[in-house]
Amino acid sequence: MKKNTILIVGLGVPSELTDSLVREGCDILRAEAPLQAAITLLRGDADVVLSVGDLDEQWSEFTDVALASGKLVAVESLVTLPVALVSRSSGNGNGNGNGNGHSNGNGHSYGYGDPGDAGLSVTEVVELVNRRMMEPSGALDHIYTKVGNKLRKVPLDDILYIEVEGKYSALQVKDRKYNVKASLKDLLQKLPADRFVRVSRNFVVNLNRIQHIDTFQYTVKVGEMEIPISRTYKEELMRHINLI
Repeated sequence: MKKNTILIVGLGVPSELTDSLVREGCDILRAEAPLQAAITLLRGDADVVLSVGDLDEQWSEFTDVALASGKLVAVESLVTLPVALVSRSSGNGNGNGNGNGHSNGNGHSYGYGDPGDAGLSVTEVVELVNRRMMEPSGALDHIYTKVGNKLRKVPLDDILYIEVEGKYSALQVKDRKYNVKASLKDLLQKLPADRFVRVSRNFVVNLNRIQHIDTFQYTVKVGEMEIPISRTYKEELMRHINLI
């Protein structure tokens, strides 16, 4: 049985929480930089992205994408031991009541925010993560791409084809184009394999948008574009065609 994988971003997640997730049967990945986290998310290696506390501004773009993907679990504050237990502990700690006390006796209180606030316990965070992993993903019918400061929803049916542009790719959507910072290989890992197929080194086409295939000229017409078919990818394309 495949284990669920949690991608932990930033530095705010304590070992008590990661240990609890491991006991639940989860695999843990860590990313301390946005680029590393983005690569992991783009590859589809993580089922859930978990952060605790505030992340630096440099994480804003990544968290927008993780949120749009439905994989982000962001916990504002964490209390690793219920306040009631801390107050009854026999430790000699000098907790100052604002969640910053670190006891050095038998009461192991590690403050992450004010305990009087709606901070979550480790158990509650684990339950939240489990619920997120159990949510049905449903059939993928759209993706999000960043346009300026906005995340633009793009229905998959609207994508005609995807082509290489320099180091990145461009989605041709009806009468406009969206540039995305991902390779064709990376995009294919995120898109439904029964709807998008690579026809050459530089092009991926939406099978639902194909108008005709010229088996003599080795081209496929999508929208107004005649896209060349590489001999390398011809068999892969024809495998998806119901020929009668």
